[in-house]
Amino acid sequence: MWRRTCLGGTDDMAYKPFDADALIDATAPLLQLRIEPEYRAAIKANLKTASKMAALVEQVKLDDEAEPAPVFRA
Repeated sequence: MWRRTCLGGTDDMAYKPFDADALIDATAPLLQLRIEPEYRAAIKANLKTASKMAALVEQVKLDDEAEPAPVFRA
């Protein structure tokens, strides 16, 4: 929510499903990557997995005062 409102959006922004093909098509030229057709399906699968993991992280509600721990202890 913070990101949407601070970046000029609103809470009622339309949800757009993740489009791995669009991401590949947009970023490969920027990174000067030539993606061979036989690798595209695997790249797309990895991007979809990363998108699902990011969605899980975004669901975690944090207070505005939340700070990272200075030292991690298991």
